Amino acid sequence: MRVLVTGANGFIGSHVAERLAAQGHDLRLLLRRTSKTEFLDGLSCYERVDGDLRDEASLARAAAGVDAVVHLGGLTLTAALTEAEYVAVNAAGTAAIAKATLAAGARRFVYVSSLQAAGPSPDGRPVPPHESAPISAYGRSKAAGEKAVLALQEEMSVAVVRPPAVYGPRDRAFLPLYRIAKLGVFPLLGDGRNRASLVHVYDAAAAIAGVVAAEGPSGGVYTICDGEPYTWRQIVDAYAAATGRRPRLIPTPPFLYVAAGWLGGLASKLIRRPLPLSPDQIDQMRQRYWVCDNEAIERDLGWRPTLSIAEGMAQTLAWYREHGWL
Repeated sequence: MRVLVTGANGFIGSHVAERLAAQGHDLRLLLRRTSKTEFLDGLSCYERVDGDLRDEASLARAAAGVDAVVHLGGLTLTAALTEAEYVAVNAAGTAAIAKATLAAGARRFVYVSSLQAAGPSPDGRPVPPHESAPISAYGRSKAAGEKAVLALQEEMSVAVVRPPAVYGPRDRAFLPLYRIAKLGVFPLLGDGRNRASLVHVYDAAAAIAGVVAAEGPSGGVYTICDGEPYTWRQIVDAYAAATGRRPRLIPTPPFLYVAAGWLGGLASKLIRRPLPLSPDQIDQMRQRYWVCDNEAIERDLGWRPTLSIAEGMAQTLAWYREHGWL
């Protein structure tokens, strides 16, 4: 099968591309001319198409003649200054590539969204797959992208994958937390008992590749995780088990995080560049439950995770050290 992958040069996308190639699929990658491609060094062969989600002509060229599309391209959680930027790429861009896929006659379109599109759980139970109550600009843009894709489910086979926080080799988002823990301390938001679902990137890539090749029902919305959600204290325990060093936990009042987010947002506006801390980011961190389950994907496709947090954390730390990131 010939598969078009958008965002293949990114953290999750590069692992998905490798998984699809290992399964024998022919790959076509939509990349911007300025895209860094060091994460693609493990691919021996692929066809490159230069383009952009805001360039409809390039999307038509990329989609022509493929059997399936897996769409991971877009702006990540801390990559934009305004909601309009997120909407232009994650919502309008997703709608454009989905329509180009339909026009090209491909049989399958898979949109890799985010648990942010669902929003936090109010009571610790996973948000049902087709419900959506995002609380951030990023989450709202991903939810709008989902809506555009699912609107086409009667015209072509479509599916949405909503990963939670993904970690593993090549991930830079969690790297600052590992570096802080390496110093022997770890700041906890409040009591450290907020719960979050996680999934290792190897399992996430396997799930996404499986959804691409599946004959599952059109309109499926799938969350993925490695099992029960974790408190931040449990995540620190996994780090300690992997390194043999337990950082000192420092409970931090929520108002200090709020102040840091406000200052980060102000600094971003002054320098005209997104920063990791923003009011949106802190609001998300303060939510009690970012949780999901594997019920739908297990039922429809039989997918199950293979890596526990203990195994995944040890493997990730080994990769960081081997590559000089930590």
